[in-house]
Amino acid sequence: MLERLLNIIAPDECLVCGKEGLCLCPKCALSTLVAKKPACVVCNRLNNTGKTCSGCYNKTKLSGASISYRFEGQTKELIYAMKYLGKRSVARYLAGQLPAIKNSADMILSYVPSDGKTRRQRGYDQAELLARSYAKLNGLQFATVLTRACHTKQVGLSRARRLQNIQGNFVCYKDVAGKSIVLIDDVITTAATVSECSKTLKESGAKRIWALAIAKG
Repeated sequence: MLERLLNIIAPDECLVCGKEGLCLCPKCALSTLVAKKPACVVCNRLNNTGKTCSGCYNKTKLSGASISYRFEGQTKELIYAMKYLGKRSVARYLAGQLPAIKNSADMILSYVPSDGKTRRQRGYDQAELLARSYAKLNGLQFATVLTRACHTKQVGLSRARRLQNIQGNFVCYKDVAGKSIVLIDDVITTAATVSECSKTLKESGAKRIWALAIAKG
């Protein structure tokens, strides 16, 4: 309710041209957002599908990822506003920019959860906001399937350190046996975190895990 009131009193303005209405108007989005070409989420080798390449699949249980943009320019600014400036409306906008996926009866849409400390500081989990908005926009089944066991900070670490740091950090507390899980996150950098999520889900019986993200860092 408070957010709706704020949107009426102080509606979003385009980050580029200042036009009232959206955090990035269609014209400026077209000229400033740089699309991310499909590639293996681990080694970044280009392909036509976004599937994890055969050489990298042993490093992750993630089947692949669909990623909207490169982590630069206005994409970076939008994600910063969503995560650090309390702009929840940006999450709804960015959810509409996520790649389309084909629905199936065994699919569950979920997200990569933030740790409790970060969530408490922000008052929300930006990946959850993205996932809930995306599910609503596309009529998909949404569920929280993972939680974090402890606080971990990944920023600035190498992939090897990220993998070590995040190991055993996720717990699956939903029945995902035989399910195809789509995990949403805002930014994928080395894919260490989403790979650990995928490992946990596979160990819990999930059939297939795919990721959706706004950007690849």
